[in-house]
Amino acid sequence: MKSLIAKLKSNRLFLVLSILGCVLVVAGVVIACSFVFPKSITGSWELTVNPEVEQSTADEVAEADRVYYVFEKPGRYGQGTWKTCYAGGIEYYEYKFVETESGEMINLGSVDLDYKITGSKLLGNAKVTLVYPGYTDEETGEVHEDEIYVLEQAKVPDYTKESYESYNIDKSLVGEWATNERTLAYYYYSISYLQNVEFTDDGIMVIHYESEDLMLDRYMYYAYTAADGKLTFSPVTDKETEYTVGYEFDGKGNIKFLDDTTTDSIFADEFFGDVTFYTPENLPEATEPDNNSYFTEE
Repeated sequence: MKSLIAKLKSNRLFLVLSILGCVLVVAGVVIACSFVFPKSITGSWELTVNPEVEQSTADEVAEADRVYYVFEKPGRYGQGTWKTCYAGGIEYYEYKFVETESGEMINLGSVDLDYKITGSKLLGNAKVTLVYPGYTDEETGEVHEDEIYVLEQAKVPDYTKESYESYNIDKSLVGEWATNERTLAYYYYSISYLQNVEFTDDGIMVIHYESEDLMLDRYMYYAYTAADGKLTFSPVTDKETEYTVGYEFDGKGNIKFLDDTTTDSIFADEFFGDVTFYTPENLPEATEPDNNSYFTEE
């Protein structure tokens, strides 16, 4: 009987060791493949080396100053969508892979860039190196060297979770509102753009600017609190800075945001100003801007 028990224990140990060995082999193969096979730019990254600004080490950069890139999976023709996340704002763009004589490059909207992906996503240490090609200024003859940008694998912050610790919700505000009374003007030409603002019951306000003519698609996230016709809000990455405007509803259920008497209202007025916000289904047709005189941004 003792011999049988010992044999069973021996068999069980062999089975456990065999399973453990298989797991280690599979893990090793997966890790090896993550380095050997072609890498994908799909995923989220933080910009850690930017030749346009003075560099700091990763632990010295404040969260409000961190820049993130997120690349969606490309389609069958090598085109996809990417976005930047910075200081509580998100902007959307398009990218595409381009085949050249020197190999595959990536175009982020204005120029073809060399790129290289190193490290392992599985281990969390993948990096993307982008090379902006150098050039010679035809007028001055000045030579500009290649510029190297480095993106490191990182988790993108969730701006929708950054409300004030304590806030009030005005249920009459909650929802989406839109205005098409905004224009951006330059000398004799003026372009209208759509502006939406959404108030969630989680204490987050999202302002969305959109214009095909301006190639503009930007979302800006703020923590807010609202009560008694007074709206106070802060960038989600800088809650120590607060801005205040008043607001009121007209007889048709539309919203007017009112200029406040505080110094903060100068900034807040850039977002709201003297325009009416409607529910999306009640948004009237936009009026064509008058392009017969000089303009300033409204």
